[in-house]
Amino acid sequence: MLRHEWAEAVRRLWMDRFIDYLATKEGMAEALKAVVASGADPFAESLDRLSTAISTVLDAGAKAGVLRSDVDPLDVGFALGGILLITSDKEQRDRAGRMLDLLLDGLRYRAG
Repeated sequence: MLRHEWAEAVRRLWMDRFIDYLATKEGMAEALKAVVASGADPFAESLDRLSTAISTVLDAGAKAGVLRSDVDPLDVGFALGGILLITSDKEQRDRAGRMLDLLLDGLRYRAG
């Protein structure tokens, strides 16, 4: 397997694992809504960590010349969250995979 193909597989695997992780947090929504309603910001640290993790993946892909360099990491994070929202049932896991493929395609270079 070529180096860029290996890196591509790692990025896709990371996306798969992130969707799986988010799916385990399904029951947290109501608790988080209550915290937000109280005026606290429970998301600041999590968003910073998420942004850092996604930036690492995006930067490595951009340096390798296989991903765009003009992508906001939180846009990718929110896209992953959106995929989870509409494919949260285990029966939808195949659809989630196809949508992750579309997202990854969108992270590649723009058409000329």
